[in-house]
Amino acid sequence: MLESLGLSVSGEAVYRTMLAHRSWGLERIADHLAMSKGQVRSALDQLAELALLHPSTEEPAGWSAVEPSIGLSALLARAESEIQERRRSIDATRVAITAIAREHLAKADANGGVRLDGVEAVRTRMAELSAAVVRECVSLNPNVTQTPDAKQASRPLNQQMLERGVAIRCVYQDSFRNDPNLVGYARWLTELGGRARTVPIVPILMVVYDRSTVLLPLDPADTGQGAVEIRSPGIATLAYALFEQLWASGLPFGQAPAQQDEEALNATQRELLGLLAAGHTDELAARRLGVSLSTVRRLMAVLMERLEARSRFQAGIHAAERGWLRTDA
Repeated sequence: MLESLGLSVSGEAVYRTMLAHRSWGLERIADHLAMSKGQVRSALDQLAELALLHPSTEEPAGWSAVEPSIGLSALLARAESEIQERRRSIDATRVAITAIAREHLAKADANGGVRLDGVEAVRTRMAELSAAVVRECVSLNPNVTQTPDAKQASRPLNQQMLERGVAIRCVYQDSFRNDPNLVGYARWLTELGGRARTVPIVPILMVVYDRSTVLLPLDPADTGQGAVEIRSPGIATLAYALFEQLWASGLPFGQAPAQQDEEALNATQRELLGLLAAGHTDELAARRLGVSLSTVRRLMAVLMERLEARSRFQAGIHAAERGWLRTDA
């Protein structure tokens, strides 16, 4: 009953006995309570620490129990003081939490986005979202963002989601297939039940959780700056639609590209022609396709030979004549 005052059950029993039988010594108290002498001594030490005993030359044990109206009232007053201090501490904590929440919400933009500054903040938030996702997690993954650190950080998150029955679909770039480490990661993911496809160009790094929460980079050209978390239904719907469009046109991981006739272009060649026809440099085309500059120049040389063109301008004319250039851009 008095444990809230810091008094143990045995200490309370000894205290009550000493109040009722002030002439009893240590041995008789022990016999009465069926306690050992050591247990009674420990209880007496506790009572002394709580100022519930005071020295006495008249009592056999050399100690006398302090009157409850004095000793216990003092303990109660101290406990109440501690509770008040605890309440003040809780109130201060509540104020601090409110301030942190306001600061967090202050980062929200007009589209309901919250800034996540830096790689660590993004990875921490991804761990939280991965633990909360219920149905599906889909992502677009440009090659430039597929660093060893990024894949290492995503492994446990993806494994935990798949083990919980969450569907995972990922879209990578075709050039992804040229990197043994990335191929190994994709193989690991698909063996666990995830699904992956590749397309020539992935326009932006993006993750969508349960079609309602979207993570996008603050700066697509420098994903290390952080990300923005968006829960706007309109933007989430648009982001998911973009993923589905690329997924529908993608080649499933593990499936080889279909054999084409001599006149047909593969997807990478067609994308390259479109980029160069739009005025992009070789360097930018290489970044968009996720391949090296030398690969772009080699592909372009092959295309010019097939088009029997002596210049890129002439190659563009011949490509348009053959219907190789998109007309819906």
